[in-house]
Parts: sequence; structure tokens; C-alpha cells
Amino acid sequence: MIRYTFLLLILPVLLVCGIGCTAANQELATKSMEESETRVYEVFGMDCPGCHGGLEKLVKKIPAVQESEANWLQKQLVVTVRPEVELNDEDIYDAIRRANFTPGNRIK
Repeated sequence: MIRYTFLLLILPVLLVCGIGCTAANQELATKSMEESETRVYEVFGMDCPGCHGGLEKLVKKIPAVQESEANWLQKQLVVTVRPEVELNDEDIYDAIRRANFTPGNRIK
């Protein structure tokens, strides 16, 4: 009987904390995405859907990069920079060259 009373008392607390914690995590994730910088680079030489996967992987290895997404049709690489971290464009150009593509201009 004591166990059931304990569960009845603690269960609402756990549910409220679970909902509150989830909302807090979502707010934190949204805030960090808002603070990150997005850059767009031209990339020449990608001519098929399989081409961009290797480039994305190389760029993601750069410590200042949070996310990278290449698009072979648009000939672009979109890079999300980690908040409060400096990213040198030359690091991105170097990764593009190592993936055997030609870097173009930084568009944004």
C-alpha cells in the first residue's frame, strides 16, 4: 500500500519534470541554432548525387563546423558554424579541394 501511495505522489512530479525538461531542451536547441552562422559556398565539379556525400563528411570534420550540406544541382555547400567559434573560409576551401572539387566564391 505504501508503494502505491508513493507512486501516486511521485508520478505527477515525474510527468511534469519530463514535460518541462523536454520543453527546456527544445528551447536550448532552438536558441543554439539561432546563434549559429550559416555560410554558403560555390562548389564546382559535383555532377551527381553521390558526389556531395564525401564533401559533406570532410567539411563536418572541421571542428568549427556544426553541420554541412552539399547540393550538386545548385553547386553549393551550406555550412552551419558552431556558435561562438571562428571558422576560416580557407579551411572550407581546403576541404573542397581535398574532395577533388573546385571552390568558388562564398555567396553568403
